[in-house]
Amino acid sequence: MSKHATRRFILARIVFGSGAAVLLALVGWVAIRAGGPAKADDEPLLVQPSVVAEAQAAALTPPAPVPASPTVSASVSVSPSASASATPSKTSASPSGSATPSATSASAKPSKTTAAASPTPSKTIVAPADDLSVSYSNSASWRDGFIASIKVTNTGAAKDFTINLSYPSDAGVRVRGGGWNVSVSGDDGRVTLTGSVNAGATVNVGFQASKDSRNTVKPSACSVGGGTCSVS
Repeated sequence: MSKHATRRFILARIVFGSGAAVLLALVGWVAIRAGGPAKADDEPLLVQPSVVAEAQAAALTPPAPVPASPTVSASVSVSPSASASATPSKTSASPSGSATPSATSASAKPSKTTAAASPTPSKTIVAPADDLSVSYSNSASWRDGFIASIKVTNTGAAKDFTINLSYPSDAGVRVRGGGWNVSVSGDDGRVTLTGSVNAGATVNVGFQASKDSRNTVKPSACSVGGGTCSVS
């Protein structure tokens, strides 16, 4: 309680105490007046000064200070226990009486067994049989040209063939006109012949070409797919 409030409370007590003393004196005076003249055996009713003094002292006595009410903190600090006391302990009873598996074994992931990939079967590449036999020759030759004759022999099934001829670069060989029994293409000393031959048959093919050399010109290289080529 503040000092100002205490002073006001004491002043109020003094005023009320004085009023009470005055009221008590008036009550006594009225009682004496109402009773008439005093008898010899009756003692007059007097208000003892000590009573008035005690009443005034009680009025002047300051009230005992009211102890301040303790402040109650609304926040309650609850420190979580390390042990799981809030959670009821679970006792797992195994019907068979076996012990509960440990967490390590339960949480362990099953090992993944990687199946070894089966080796890819190797593909066996079968080389084509040498069913073709090609023989090159010049059936005619003159100063600036020649005729090439080629015999193709097939000992296997019917098939298409491609023959590649390479002539010396200084011979100046150039294909003139079309070939027979084959298609002819190329220039500058390189000639390609494509055709077909039946099973177990032989076909004669050829072409005409010009040249810059007066000598007989023969290919320096001859090849055919699926067979051999020879120059004579």
